[in-house]
Amino acid sequence: MWRPLLRHVQPQGWDPVMLHDVFNLVALGALNALNAHFILGGGGFELFWTSCMVYFLIDTAFVGIYPQSVKSPVVILSHHLVTAVYMLIPYHYPKYQWCMAACMTVEVNTWLLIARRVIGGPLIEAAFYVTWILLRNVYYPYLIWAFYGEWRAESRLCGSPWNPILATPCMQAFLSGLNLHWSVQLFKKRPRRGPGAGQGGGGTGGGGGGRGAGGEPVAKYNKHL
Repeated sequence: MWRPLLRHVQPQGWDPVMLHDVFNLVALGALNALNAHFILGGGGFELFWTSCMVYFLIDTAFVGIYPQSVKSPVVILSHHLVTAVYMLIPYHYPKYQWCMAACMTVEVNTWLLIARRVIGGPLIEAAFYVTWILLRNVYYPYLIWAFYGEWRAESRLCGSPWNPILATPCMQAFLSGLNLHWSVQLFKKRPRRGPGAGQGGGGTGGGGGGRGAGGEPVAKYNKHL
């Protein structure tokens, strides 16, 4: 309902795809630095947590208003919702702060995904594929087992299996399933790379493409996979 009004107030040549990419390059770069600081030094979790929550809220609002800025807005919005709920556990249970830090390491690969299409270059390309496999296809499934162990330990401690930590292996399985879905898209699409290939993208998901405001094809920036 508000989108026709937004078309009158946004500047001519407005490109929500590029704006979304630049925002994510800056924001995810900062979040990755905060996460590395926490993992290496064990401090600054409050700032890291708050920054992550603000990022997901802003990105959710932007994708909701400009769904053409990503390849699969429904998938991205679902991912952000699950992640935001997931983040409430380390907020209320500080001993599980390491779990959030472990999960957020995947944003290194998300940053490389965006840098791959905005900046490019063989080093970024190689780093993108290496971190995709290691973080999304190896480390994330491993965390299901690790969080299952944390849930069992919490169950013994509180005397009941019905505790909030039960959500962690379940949500991790959901996110790992998304990674599997995106991995199938990635490796199915790779042999078709070339002029005209890779249309549609943005964010961390897959799906259909489209055209940006002002008639600019979003395919210029939308080489997601």
